[in-house]
Amino acid sequence: MIDPSTSEVLIPARDDDGIRAVGREYIDLGFGEGTSLFDRGRPLWNAETVGELHRCYNLRPDEGSDKFHEKLERQLADASDDAKLLMAELLALQSLPLLKGNLRPSSKIERVERVLHWMRKRVEIPDHVLDAFHEGTWNGGTGAHTMLWKWLFDAVELLTSWFRLPEDERSRIIADPWAWRDWVRTAGGMASMTEALLYLAFPGYFLPIVNVEHKRRIRAAFGHLLPHGEATGDPDRDLFEITLRLQRQHGDRIDLYKRPFRDEWRTAIRPGDEQRAWFLRPPQGGETGPSPWTDQGSITFPGARLGPLPQTMDRAVIRSAVESGYGHLDYADRLALTTEIHSFWSLIQPDDLVVTVVDDRLWAGVVKSEPTLGTEPGAELHREVDWYNERPMALANAPQSLRAALQRSDRIVDISGELKELSQLIGLEADSTEEARQTPPVVDPLDPARLQRLSERIHYDPDWLGDLVSLVKSRKQIVLYGPPGTGKTYLAQELAAHLTDRDAVELVQFHSSYSYEDFFEGFRPTPAKDGSVGFELRPGPLRDLARKAHNDPRPHVLIIDEMNRADLSRVFGELYFLLEYRERSVRLQYSPGESFSLPENVYLIGTMNTADRSIALLDAAIRRRFAFEEMHPEEWPVRDLLTRSLGGDATDDPRPALLRALNEAIPESDRDFKIGPSYLMGSEAETDAGLARIWRHDLLPLLEEHFHGRLGRTEINDRFGLDAVRRATGAAANPDADREQNAT
Repeated sequence: MIDPSTSEVLIPARDDDGIRAVGREYIDLGFGEGTSLFDRGRPLWNAETVGELHRCYNLRPDEGSDKFHEKLERQLADASDDAKLLMAELLALQSLPLLKGNLRPSSKIERVERVLHWMRKRVEIPDHVLDAFHEGTWNGGTGAHTMLWKWLFDAVELLTSWFRLPEDERSRIIADPWAWRDWVRTAGGMASMTEALLYLAFPGYFLPIVNVEHKRRIRAAFGHLLPHGEATGDPDRDLFEITLRLQRQHGDRIDLYKRPFRDEWRTAIRPGDEQRAWFLRPPQGGETGPSPWTDQGSITFPGARLGPLPQTMDRAVIRSAVESGYGHLDYADRLALTTEIHSFWSLIQPDDLVVTVVDDRLWAGVVKSEPTLGTEPGAELHREVDWYNERPMALANAPQSLRAALQRSDRIVDISGELKELSQLIGLEADSTEEARQTPPVVDPLDPARLQRLSERIHYDPDWLGDLVSLVKSRKQIVLYGPPGTGKTYLAQELAAHLTDRDAVELVQFHSSYSYEDFFEGFRPTPAKDGSVGFELRPGPLRDLARKAHNDPRPHVLIIDEMNRADLSRVFGELYFLLEYRERSVRLQYSPGESFSLPENVYLIGTMNTADRSIALLDAAIRRRFAFEEMHPEEWPVRDLLTRSLGGDATDDPRPALLRALNEAIPESDRDFKIGPSYLMGSEAETDAGLARIWRHDLLPLLEEHFHGRLGRTEINDRFGLDAVRRATGAAANPDADREQNAT
């Protein structure tokens, strides 16, 4: 093991010289001398100022719904300039190492300057600190965004502990990396704070890694480099030794997030490697009264029959342990238990957000530790959790999508899709000073001027369009149905574009072999590195659109063309339930561990061609969940669509009369097969020759197919041909057009 006094240290892996220099200043000036970093020589970091900040901030939480800085300003309203300056320096410390993609330099500066602005005698951010803000070391994880409030709370608590130490003890600690490590770990706090303090104070001894799970995986992957080829009980020293050995081998600085090193340890990292949120149902009987979890700072899960467990386990190992220890349970119970233990032991990671509900109140916290399993009888799986809110939040105040996610009966549910809503509910907002994402201004789809412009473009009556938009907004699922040529698909697309931006619209076309796996999610063949073929779960258009809608408040529209050509009960599956109950969630066929709900801002617009299949034959369940709007050539407003499209030229144009005559020739018993106006609205229909081609290539084949076995081809032509229809309108036949129609 490396001696702490050795001159061999780690070569910094990142281009962050400014950050490391400022970080060490925090240690030497703040923790060491007790003076300000921003106002040199000013006594600031001391028990008196920290105590004032503790009283104003830690002991006086603001539970309002305002943004972080607004609440912070109220908390510090009567604080001294020293307390405000110390808070500004702590905010700068928290922001200092964050990558630009995590927090923009302008946002770091604004975050700190807002607090400095509250001082009676203003202090400026030093230039070298401003320069350091433009560098970056790591993604700060939870501490950078949703847990800023808690990060500062823990920092004040840590400083309170620091200034209780004797001065000579403090001097000894900040001079020794391992003594500093021991004290920081003992003082506790969020991982994003403690790991930052280690690296910024002693970058020659500690890695620039915030995620403690990554550190564990690195140690496991490179453990063969340690003496005797195995890890010790000191992870920090093990990582120091591993990195030194890699440094010696390669003769350069080692960045374990770059190849080839990252390939050695990242293979088992969960998809996306992002913070997750989990809902854990409390033990039976614990849903009322005080929560034992929040009192003990933990979460637990039954595991008395599992036996000893390795720290890293895949689902197969867990399933084997469950089969061995819980063989007396029903197979469905064993399967569910395997999923839940896998989530608790392997998927939940330090820095993840966890919530539980007691007495219809919501508690939230952050996972602090790896899982453990005691050896005593009745032992439980255990993780330490930092429950941050002093009082739980009312579940009734939660957004609908979050309440739906928490209604699952499972004991452990991945609710990462609700992370944003959850953070807003419990007051853990994202960076409050970050410039707002550029989103288009909210527009009212029922605005009369917008409806009038839509009407002028697509030629439907504006009042009817307004009623249709209102129907979509209220029912969220509609079907436009009618005979061919009534413009159903075109109207669906224009309606979707009227409701939202075109990048929030998707179109799918159903057919006889379309399935749930195509529409929502299913396993698809995927080539593996060894040349074999495996299967990967991939989202379909509805799941992908729902994902986007969860993160984007705009309306998102899915157009389902030719909806009645598929087996709808097979395609929708358990989603039928969500079409009717948006406020609830369901367990998915291929993702049983996740809670899925259909966001309120997802709209479905289907089209059905009644010439293919009557809506009377539709599944009653689908008819109950969709609002149906008929588009028939002889009913308003489709009846007048062709005339409206022609405008002032309608009087002299023969097409409206030809269409009426054609549909009058089709018996009322064949109402679903009458012809829509779209066939005659294109530029081709403006000439006699073009009309003849449309009749010959589009309309007559359609009618021949429908009347097959009832009318012969000659009868079809005599009854529905262009010449026959012209005679019915009293219009003179065009010899050239008739010759083209009758040509074979």
